[in-house]
Amino acid sequence: MDTPLYGTPKSHHAPLGPLSPPLMRASSTAQPDAESVRALGTAQRSGEFYQRMGHENCRQFESLAAMREGSDGAVSFASGMAAMSGSMLALLRVGDRVLVPHEVYGGTAAFAAQDLPRFGVEVIRFRALELGDLRKGLAQRPKLVVLETPINPTLRLVDLAACALLCKEAGATSLVDGTFAPPPIQRPIALGVDLVVHSATKFYGGHSDLLAGVACGRHEHMRLIEQFRRRTGAILAPDPAWLLCRSWPTLDLRINAQQDAARELAHRLSALVREGQIDDVIYPGMPSHPDRDLCARQMHGGGTMVSLIVPGGLDRARRVFDALQVVARGPSLGSVESLASLPSFTTHALLSAEERRAAGIPDGLLRISVGLEGAAAIAADIEQAVRRTA
Repeated sequence: MDTPLYGTPKSHHAPLGPLSPPLMRASSTAQPDAESVRALGTAQRSGEFYQRMGHENCRQFESLAAMREGSDGAVSFASGMAAMSGSMLALLRVGDRVLVPHEVYGGTAAFAAQDLPRFGVEVIRFRALELGDLRKGLAQRPKLVVLETPINPTLRLVDLAACALLCKEAGATSLVDGTFAPPPIQRPIALGVDLVVHSATKFYGGHSDLLAGVACGRHEHMRLIEQFRRRTGAILAPDPAWLLCRSWPTLDLRINAQQDAARELAHRLSALVREGQIDDVIYPGMPSHPDRDLCARQMHGGGTMVSLIVPGGLDRARRVFDALQVVARGPSLGSVESLASLPSFTTHALLSAEERRAAGIPDGLLRISVGLEGAAAIAADIEQAVRRTA
């Protein structure tokens, strides 16, 4: 293979020509001769040929993602779950073992429980917040270890450097879902992790107008993942790839503003805890957070997500959710508008109540993705919703 069929970091240069990259929707590209068709059709050469095998808009986004993550390359997919499932299936074979934490996104948990065993993969669950539990799982010689931090939606943190070292010593590949804290907040590969997966729908897109996913890592893994994507067809389409490149220049500006607002929102909502109006406010950057020291070592800031636990369980959480007037109600996160989510109905709806409790998710938990409306407006909206439903 002359060049990778996926995006790799490219050196920055001053713009020349169109300041917005062209959008190429062509599904097929005619070639000058048989040799070109042979080289492209057998994946011995990268270039425009057939869209399922790669295209320039896709590779442009992948190069940006790889540069940001500090990885050899990146492979993009049509959604975050396509990136997660595609990466796992590309690396696992019949008879392999994979460690999947109890504390993980519900879609990943459901895929591990319902699909991986059908392909002859043994799934071992463990508690990612306990290194001793990871050591026990690694003693069973897994091929792959899946991690997630910050954990959705409890916002607990996993020690990536410690976990990556244990995996490396055991000969296991480590894969982290980094969706909740993309660079500049967190860089797992710099901490020793092998692979990072993002739902690019979230912060990388940032405007609630696309679906995408991306996996970043070393060439040895990227080649396997790209080959699997080419065979199965879950490639990112040109239009969302183009939109991702459009959103890229504002990524740091958006994240920094959202993170500042999340920090202020968490402190403002703490007053409701002191009044007994809500049970807890969860934000990794707060001094009261159980992983505050790890946050200071591993992250640049506390992130843009805030969770709160309201008394009265799911019934009260539903009423607070319905009373919001500024914060939108719906799935997803990381966009310019603030979004409230009930994990029992969205991210972890596929899990039973017992499985949610095992993941540390109380029924009264309400997750807030902080947007750009300003901390004062968001806090006032949540406060009025809490007081109206008391």
